[in-house]
Amino acid sequence: MTIGHWHSRADRALRAAATAMRQQPPDSAAHINAVVNARSAVYAQLIRATELLAGGRPAVEGLDRAGATALMTRRGQRLTQFYAGLRAAALVDRQFPPSVSRVSAEPARSLRRAADAVGVIGDILACHVPPGQRPPTPEGFAIRRGGGVSSGLADVARLTSGLVVLDMALPGWLDQGQGHLTEIYRPVAEAARWTANSDLGRTARALIVAGKGQPSLQGLDVARSPLDPAPDIRTVDDAVAAVAAARSWLWQHPQQVAGAHLQLGTQLGLAVRVATSAPTKVDGWRRAAIAAAELRATPPVGPARDAAGELAEALRWTRSHLTDGSDGKTRELMRLHAELPFLAATLHRGLSAAVRRGDLFIKAEGTLTRPAGSLVFRAVERWRPARSHDDLVQDLGRGLLERRGLENADDLGRAAARAFPRPPRPRSPIDQSSNPPTVEATPSRGRGRSR
Repeated sequence: MTIGHWHSRADRALRAAATAMRQQPPDSAAHINAVVNARSAVYAQLIRATELLAGGRPAVEGLDRAGATALMTRRGQRLTQFYAGLRAAALVDRQFPPSVSRVSAEPARSLRRAADAVGVIGDILACHVPPGQRPPTPEGFAIRRGGGVSSGLADVARLTSGLVVLDMALPGWLDQGQGHLTEIYRPVAEAARWTANSDLGRTARALIVAGKGQPSLQGLDVARSPLDPAPDIRTVDDAVAAVAAARSWLWQHPQQVAGAHLQLGTQLGLAVRVATSAPTKVDGWRRAAIAAAELRATPPVGPARDAAGELAEALRWTRSHLTDGSDGKTRELMRLHAELPFLAATLHRGLSAAVRRGDLFIKAEGTLTRPAGSLVFRAVERWRPARSHDDLVQDLGRGLLERRGLENADDLGRAAARAFPRPPRPRSPIDQSSNPPTVEATPSRGRGRSR
């Protein structure tokens, strides 16, 4: 399931918690403990997601609320201010025991669901941009080059706005409890009042505005490994998952890229471009597919063979839709089209490695031989290892670079700019407005989409 799915679930859960807090007063210390701990968990997961998107922790370690307040009054440094505000909002001067007995009560239950959903968003990001490590996937590389970061931070900011709204109601909700409980949970009420009166909400709205119209991370999913046998593809979701699994594995193992991957990948790219583009825009993939078809290579083995199987199944499914030029099918294939920049970069990276290994072969000039006792000369086909300066290798490389999409295969800056396209479906109401959700909003009963 994608980041967009879990973002929708977290948003609905926060709205449900705000509504429940307005309708259901606390009835025990266990009830309040569950809410307080769930609130802290949501903030902790939002902080984690921000760190993953930012590529580390902004330099605000050790700031208390006063320091965060001073920082957020300055101009600029919007991300640092947002991060400092999240950490200050999560800071409660007292620890409260966990409460399992009341976790099913509202609003604790909805807050826990929100924390779990944001946690999954962090898990998805972490598999592409693990802290302190080189990104293992093309998506992770693009995120580290800035692709989708503004939109991703805007999504985190939207959820933060919902949590700020809940903090506005939290002190009043705590005051409805018994008198001694009000005093016990005074640190929580103070933290919530600080959040409600701070510039965290304003900073979040600024991030939301900055992320409008930027490439979206909402379609990002966990990177899986290729499967054996490759699963049958029946939908565009299956096709996207198969291509993503193959090229993510090949990106991590460029030394395993074989001729079969180059041939299947370029044919797939050509098929998708033919189905979704004007004929004048398929030249790059056509050139690459023609060049790859003239290569010979050692066959892939092990997981590399599984990756080839995923590409082959995606190619079969795509070709089955080439004759259907309906708008619906074209929109479906556009989702697969979004994979092409990463697929091209991955294949180009593997091409260079395969040439260095001597695993690709091109036809050499033939020789004429005459068998003993025969008057007929026969042409003998000869193959030699491909070299980087061979015209065939050059044609394949130039075709994969798609000059307008990737000027340098080692620099995915241009690919990152289009790596996470805006979803073709209409945005949900929360995506259409930069305003934070209100306390009066009612929770949606709709179910999130899955891939």
